[in-house]
Amino acid sequence: MENRLVNSLKSELKVGFVLTIAERVFSEIRKDDERYPEGREALNKCWLWVEAHAVSGDELYELIDNADYTGISEFAEEEEDLDIARLWSLLVDAVAYTSWEAYKKEKVKYLPQSLEGINDDSIDIFTKSAVETSFLTIDEIERMTSVLNNFQFSDSESSIKREEFIKLF
Repeated sequence: MENRLVNSLKSELKVGFVLTIAERVFSEIRKDDERYPEGREALNKCWLWVEAHAVSGDELYELIDNADYTGISEFAEEEEDLDIARLWSLLVDAVAYTSWEAYKKEKVKYLPQSLEGINDDSIDIFTKSAVETSFLTIDEIERMTSVLNNFQFSDSESSIKREEFIKLF
């Protein structure tokens, strides 16, 4: 389940792929969960970056970890149900990867310490973790990878639209 071809794609496509997986996993969080709105906001802001670079790496990182200890990483740490904790952890990973790509695009010299370990291989780790949650299968990830690698994105296109992109999968 190596995503080597995915790794050679444009940043926005890679983030769109990660976010599409995160959307599938996040759909397992109940809408009446008091943390749901913050998770939804985190995904929405990540999509804003994909679509228009309308948020910065700092803004995205603040959704994960902030001085008030209200970032979504707290949800994963405090969750007692291991399956739900894994879902929140995947969401944290998706936002972290998006933030990392945003910082790269912004040519930021120094990253927050918790993002320093992220690299292009992080997509492989992320997809394996998604499969481990049992909410996605290896076959589904491989089909998504195949669709993504065949996606025609011309340099003249200015952005990826969330709804259109998710429909691909």
